[in-house]
Formats: sequence, C-alpha cells, structure tokens
Amino acid sequence: MQRVEIAGSAAQALRRNDTAAKIVVGRADIDLYGDTTLSALLKRQPGISVAGGEVRMRGLGAGYTQLLINGEPAPQGMSIDAISPELIERIEILRTASAEYSAQALAGSINVVLRKGSRAQRDIKLGMENLQGVNGSSATMQIADRAGTLSYGLAGTLSDTGFRNTPATTERVEGAAALRTFTELNTSQQTKLNLAPRLNWTLENGDTLAWQNLLDLYRTRSHGDSRETSIYGASTAYPDNDWRAQSHTVFLRSGLTWTHTVGADGKLSVKLGYDYNHRNTDYAFHGASADGTPLFTRAVKSNADDDSITTSGKYLARLREAHNLAIGWDGADTRRSEMRRQDDSAASGAALGQLLQEYEARVRRIALFAQDEWDVTPRLQAYLGLRWEGLDTRTDGAMLAAVQNRSSVFSPVAQMMWKLPNQERDQIRLALARTYKAPPTRDLLPRRYTINNDNGPTNPDVQGNPDLRPELAWGLDAAYESYFGKEGSASISAYARRIRDVTVQRLFEQNGSWVTTPYNGGKAKVAGIEFDAKFPLNAWPADVRLNASRNWSRLDAVPGPDNRLSAQIPFSANVGLDYRPAGALTLGFNAGLQTGGMVRISDRLASYTGVTRTVDAYALWKFDSKSRLRISLLNALHQDQLLGQFYADSSSSTARTSSTPTRTGIRAVYERQL
Repeated sequence: MQRVEIAGSAAQALRRNDTAAKIVVGRADIDLYGDTTLSALLKRQPGISVAGGEVRMRGLGAGYTQLLINGEPAPQGMSIDAISPELIERIEILRTASAEYSAQALAGSINVVLRKGSRAQRDIKLGMENLQGVNGSSATMQIADRAGTLSYGLAGTLSDTGFRNTPATTERVEGAAALRTFTELNTSQQTKLNLAPRLNWTLENGDTLAWQNLLDLYRTRSHGDSRETSIYGASTAYPDNDWRAQSHTVFLRSGLTWTHTVGADGKLSVKLGYDYNHRNTDYAFHGASADGTPLFTRAVKSNADDDSITTSGKYLARLREAHNLAIGWDGADTRRSEMRRQDDSAASGAALGQLLQEYEARVRRIALFAQDEWDVTPRLQAYLGLRWEGLDTRTDGAMLAAVQNRSSVFSPVAQMMWKLPNQERDQIRLALARTYKAPPTRDLLPRRYTINNDNGPTNPDVQGNPDLRPELAWGLDAAYESYFGKEGSASISAYARRIRDVTVQRLFEQNGSWVTTPYNGGKAKVAGIEFDAKFPLNAWPADVRLNASRNWSRLDAVPGPDNRLSAQIPFSANVGLDYRPAGALTLGFNAGLQTGGMVRISDRLASYTGVTRTVDAYALWKFDSKSRLRISLLNALHQDQLLGQFYADSSSSTARTSSTPTRTGIRAVYERQL
C-alpha cells in the first residue's frame, strides 16, 4: 500500500482549504502563554488589537467586530473575557462575512468553538499569578468519556483574579481659569466559575443529538477613591471622594442540536437555544470637602436582564459532485430590561432626591440564507451566498413613549479562492459582501449613566437613544497566501469598506450637566492592509511569528484632521519566537506594538490614546508525557498608559489627561493528565 503523509497542522489545513478567508488558532496556540483571559490571548493574533479590554478587528470595536460562540452570535453586552480559554477548542478569525453566520460583521468575526471532543480525558490545571500587583489563582478540570452511544464531557474553571491601578489625572479649564490634579486608586477582585458540560447521543437510526452548555457565574468587588489638589481656581464639588461597588452576574447559554441524514448526500441540522444574562449591582459614592468633611452620599441599586430564545437550522446537500448547497434560517427573540434606583442624601442623612429609571427593549431578529460552495475547477473554488435579515426593535419604559423601529438587510456574499497555476502552495482570495452593525440594546435604552463628580465636556453623563438605526456597509477583501514546509505560511491582505448611517456621538449641555448620546449621522470609508507569517528557522529549532496591520478611516460627519471611525487603532504589530533548545524545554516571547494618537469625536471634542508596547515571555518544562509546568512573564516593559480628552468652543476649553502606571506580571501553571 502506498504511504501517504499529511504535512501541516489541523489549524493550518482549516485555513488553507476553506473558501472563506480565516485564521485558525488551535489548542496549542491557546495554551502557549497560559492566558487566563481571551483578550490577552487574542491581542497577539494577526489583525487583532485590544483597547480597554475590548477586542477589535481592523482596529474597530464598539460592535463592528462580531463575537460568535459555536457559530452563533454571543449575547449583547457579554464580555469576551467571560469565556475561559480552557473551555475553547479553537478560535476562528473570519475576515469577511458568510451567508450562514450573522451579517453583523462589518470588521469581521471571531468564532469561539467550545470543546466537543469525546475521547477519554482527565486533565487538571492549577495556576498562580500576580498581575498589576494583585495575586490570583485558578483551577481547571477537563473530563470526557464515552458510554456506548453516549459521549459526555465537562470543562470547568474556578478563578479568583483582580487588578489595582493608580491613575494620575490633570485637568486644565480655560475660561473658568482652573488647574487641578487627581490622584486616584481603582481596585477590583473577581471570583468566577465557568462550566461547559456537553452530551452527545447517537440514535438507532443514525441521527445525533448534541446538548452544549456554557455557564458563567461571577462576583465582582470594586473600590476606588480620588484625592484632588487645586493648583489654582475653584475645586470640584467633592475633592475628596470614594466609591464601592459589588455586582453578581449569571450567564447561561444552552443549545440542543438534532442532526439527520437525508438520502445519500444530504444532512439536516436543527437547533433550539436559550440565553440568560442577569446582573445586579450595589454602588455607593461618598463625597467630602478637601479637609475630609462629609458632604454627600449617593446609593445606587441596579439590575439588568437579557433573555433570548434562539432557533436555527440548515439543510446541506452535495449537487453534481461540484456544488455544496446549503439553505437555512436563524432567529432570536431578545428582551432586555433595566432598573436603576438612585438615592441622594446629605451627610446628615437628609434626602436630597431620588431617581427611578425602568426601561425595556425587545429585539426580534429573523434571517434566511442560501449558499453554494462550488468547485469550478480543481484549482478554483467559488462561494455565492445571499442572506436576508430582518430586525424589529421596540423600546419603552417609565416616562417614555414606546419607540419601534423596523429594518431589513439583504446581504449578498461572493468569495473566490484560486490556486495559482504550477504553484501548489500559493493562492489568491477575493470577497465581496454587504454587512451591517445593529445598535446594541443597551444603547437603545435612554437611561442615563451619571458622573458623580466633575461632570464636564470631557467627563459627561452617557445616555442611550431608542431611535438608533443599523449601519450598512459594502466591503471588499483580497488576499495572497503562501504555504511552505510543515507549518510555514505567509499572507498579505487588503480590505475596504463604505459605511452609511454611522453612529456618532452628540455632546450637549442640559440643566447644567454635560451629556453624550449616540445618533446616526454621516458616511465613512475604511481601508487597510494586513500581513502575517509563521515559519521555522533552519539554523535553530525555533519558529518565528510575525504580523502587522495598518488601518485607515475617514468619517465625513466630523471635520478633520484625525476624524477616524470609532477611535480606530491605526497600527498594530507582533513579533514572536518559540525556541526548543531541548526536548523537554520550550522558550518563547512576543513583542507587541499598538499605536493610538488623536481622534476627533466631534467638531469640539477630541480624544488621545498613547502608544502601547508590550513584551511577554514563557518557559515550558515537560516533566514527562503527562505533566508540565508553564511560567509566563507578562508586560515586561510595564509602560504607562496615556489617555486624554480635549474640548474647545468659542468661550472655553478643557483638557483632561491621565497616566496610569502598569506593572510586570508573572504566572505559573501546572498541568497534569490523570
């Protein structure tokens, strides 16, 4: 029998052979630095940047980047760090849209695929860390096995982590002639439990049932204080203040999938799911004069609930040996309700006022799609898809007349992959798609998030807008890819987007308080290039990883210069090395760079973000075939984080800048197969 060898990893094969342009992060890369959060892992991947804990593709956040869990949109408002990396089988970074997945992927999609393996497995991981001067610990368990036609698994992580930062802020107000500084402290401790149980049945007729769940429970305790020094001019209302908050969050996603074989070449899958997300928070603010005399107390109780019922289905059939045809649907009925009660009182206990806000938003979404993956020739693959998606949003609440908006989007998608003649490992990709960005339900609720002290144009209250409409975009993507050796690859890609009904911020003053609210206004152009490569060094037993991304955008509703879309990150890059000096030892590092700069938010308001430089390193010792120890050094450069807000009109100007020191962290993770 002829011997056949398959070179390259499974992740590389998925990326190379799929008609759609994607980057696949496999289990080995997920484990590399022992990351306890998904955002820390993703910031090293091609085309990905992280700003304020928000993961962005093409430098765009704020809803432009879609998060999928097993191919389905994650619940709105869910933090990507709610998913422990230990629960993940692989991550797919999708650069363009497809008809099967939601078209809410203007910048692209990140698809998190949870573990589904049914092989016998018993693993534990124990971790200790010190990040930003705060100790943390974690424990992970993986169990999987099979009993006849039933296979099952359970992945779970229990962690206790936190952070501590001490920003120093300077505020200069011209017109009111004031200069003051703030020394602040912010701390947070979070205890979190992640569970991902799964069951798979094979029925007598060959049908399968799969029950996949994700449960997150976490409790967060936070504290902060601020001490003001007035250089000249008037001080704020409460120059000495502190706050405390405690919140509890429960998130559940549960889905049951039935798969049935139809004829010789057809397959039908139907899924029914339920999402539940509940958060309640107790918050207290205490304001005092410069000499520490108590002046004011604000107590806030709030809760938010998101419930969704989802359904999806797909029929897949192979036609004439060259076409894979799929038709299907997906839909969701989501309700978000919020309650916020605010009680203000003087130091004596006398009531100063009460504010009760109750709102509810309901979003109904239904989508129909059809797609055809066509092997035109042995070297040319094409993908044609069409998706129709309808949205119906309704917002009402106390002292608010019901507001209802309906919209629909047709999203054609065309993709092509051409393997170059006489070049078995080189290929070109092209894609054209229409995508959109729907307003998140939290932005549809007109409740106001108030600033307790020093409200101003650079530190305003935030309020939602029930009249928001989706943003619509046409996008073009192109890429050249080359694969070599067992693991080597290189890619250069470019993209362009034209967007209308862009969501921008409106800043205004109302009853002495500054407020910002989103609204639809203007058009935008977005473009960029990306490069990524991975290859072995012939002289050393080492692999090199390189990636870089340059992004441009222009928003016509805001005057230039620096009128970038959604504070887009202009440039990001990573250089990494994995070195194996001995069979039992692996060493590695990653150096990252992310630029910022000035961004004009409106004709009077601008913001600034400093350059971020990071260096992470790790060492992995394999004691034997079943146990290993991983030690990671994180943020070795411990660079200060710089932020700024600037406002100017005809009569006054305000500049508010802050610098937050960071610290080098260390993490140790012990892994054992039982």
